[in-house]
Amino acid sequence: MSPETLTCQNCKSPFTIEPEDFAFYKKIKVPAPTFCPVCRLQRRHTWRNMRSLYRRPCDLCKQDKIGMYAPDKPHIAFCPRCWWSDGWDGFDYGCAFDFSRSFFVQFAELLRRVPLIARSVYEDTLVNSEYTNMAHSLKDCYLVFLSVTCERSAYCQSIDGGKDCLDVSWSNDVQLCYEGINLHNCYKVFYSKDCLSCSHSYFLNDCVNCSNCFGCAGLRNKQYHIFNEPYSPEQYADKLKEIGFQSEKYSSVKEFKQRAKDLWSCYPVKYVHGSNNQDASGDYIYNAKNTKHSFFVNAIEDSKFCSLLMFGKPVRESYDWTQYGDNGELMYEVAQSGGGVYNNHFGWMILRGCRDVEYCALMNNCSDCFGCVGLKNKKFCIFNTQYTEDEYRIMRKRIIVQMAEMPYIDAKGRMYRYGEFFPPELSPFAYNESAAQEEFPLTEKEAGDRGFLWRDEKQDVSYTITKQARDLPDASHENGDFTKDIIGCESCGKGYRFVKMELAFYRDHHIPLPRTCSNCRYQERLEWRGRTLLTERQCQCGGAKSQNGMYKNTAQHAHGGAPCPMTFQTAYAKPEGRASTLRPEIVYCAECYQGEVI
Repeated sequence: MSPETLTCQNCKSPFTIEPEDFAFYKKIKVPAPTFCPVCRLQRRHTWRNMRSLYRRPCDLCKQDKIGMYAPDKPHIAFCPRCWWSDGWDGFDYGCAFDFSRSFFVQFAELLRRVPLIARSVYEDTLVNSEYTNMAHSLKDCYLVFLSVTCERSAYCQSIDGGKDCLDVSWSNDVQLCYEGINLHNCYKVFYSKDCLSCSHSYFLNDCVNCSNCFGCAGLRNKQYHIFNEPYSPEQYADKLKEIGFQSEKYSSVKEFKQRAKDLWSCYPVKYVHGSNNQDASGDYIYNAKNTKHSFFVNAIEDSKFCSLLMFGKPVRESYDWTQYGDNGELMYEVAQSGGGVYNNHFGWMILRGCRDVEYCALMNNCSDCFGCVGLKNKKFCIFNTQYTEDEYRIMRKRIIVQMAEMPYIDAKGRMYRYGEFFPPELSPFAYNESAAQEEFPLTEKEAGDRGFLWRDEKQDVSYTITKQARDLPDASHENGDFTKDIIGCESCGKGYRFVKMELAFYRDHHIPLPRTCSNCRYQERLEWRGRTLLTERQCQCGGAKSQNGMYKNTAQHAHGGAPCPMTFQTAYAKPEGRASTLRPEIVYCAECYQGEVI
């Protein structure tokens, strides 16, 4: 079979379906998509609300709880303890499928009737961690998202194994770290990114097995370096005093953070974050084989267009799977799904042992279900109604035919038949509540023009700011119980608070009080990380030095004094709509990069 170029019915851009893609679709018996990969990812993200939390009563126990559904949403929401309990039965909300009406319209009605889980967590694995979402195995955590096995941490996201960390994202096995991304096996590392096995250091970028280093980039197996210059242990401490760094002062940290970034930009980076890959493309990709256009994935093979599959056992032969993972196979167009899952398509929160489930939401250990919501340990169900196996298979085929004959048409004229994920306009979340706003930021007007829902955030403000960030003391050790104040963020103007564990962390580790709220700090880390889109570009090694002249090579490269001819796809780009502009980093191919850092 030859490649086929189609036009995305959403963005109208061309996209190519390769022979291996057709083979996958044929294997799982679904039609080829009509949305391009980027628009499919954006669509799935509109069903993922990770960070927008609200207080509202649980619709079962009636206690005030924290959840991801705003109080004015029409959906029923149970707190995690109630949702996972035996105090209700999804069959109580079942109904017969109406062949005279659109499948997606009926599914949206079912989604409003069946109780949804207020936070996407495995409740029995959490201890004193109410203000968290998309997580399990947490203890004493606050505003930690998409993470597992963390203790005494706050404002973290995508952590696998973290203790006593604040403002750390996309990292694993970290302890006593602050304001970092892509840290692995690190201890007491502050204001740093892309580091492995580092400790007792500040402002590092792309360093491995380094300790007691400050403001460095591209180092391997080094100690006592400042701005990439070596010192003795005695000189190291004296030099930090000489250059005027005071870790507890906000003004000092701000100055040296900028100086470190200026130095980072003078050293080359590898075009991709990842290791131990074979025939793979994407970014933040590890232990991958035959996996393309995938991001933040680990232990994955024969897959494509996947993201945020970082935890647990391997993932195999899956397409368009966003978030979770942990042992799954033949998954397609699913979000927030995982835990021994197999052959599930077009689903949201398909969990723990589900098999052969399609167009369902919030399912646990179910098999052979179609168009269901909130079932546990069930099989052969359609719209939360039990059928015999023969009845189920006949009904499923009839509904698929009906979905083709009576497609759902959204407000912008896009058609949804069998083979497309749920329409964004049926999501219980507005665009700016969802993860889509993180990866594909839009203004309210842009979102409306593209048919996305929008939530007016002003209606959620019910506090009074008592102190502006500019009025905070320069040094964290100055007296004051700042947990009683609501601080006005100097970036977005919204209010934020300090919790006791956070304030103790700052003072114990001589870190200044942040002037921005946790959401703005997270956005800054997103900018450090880049978006999950690839851009074709050429290696910036110019021969004896980088093409911009800022870095002088330390080794002779295979291409000699001529510019490196290698091209690659990289996430080192700044997406602006569907176009891209290059980021400021010096980006080298794998061979040129390895010649400089190893």
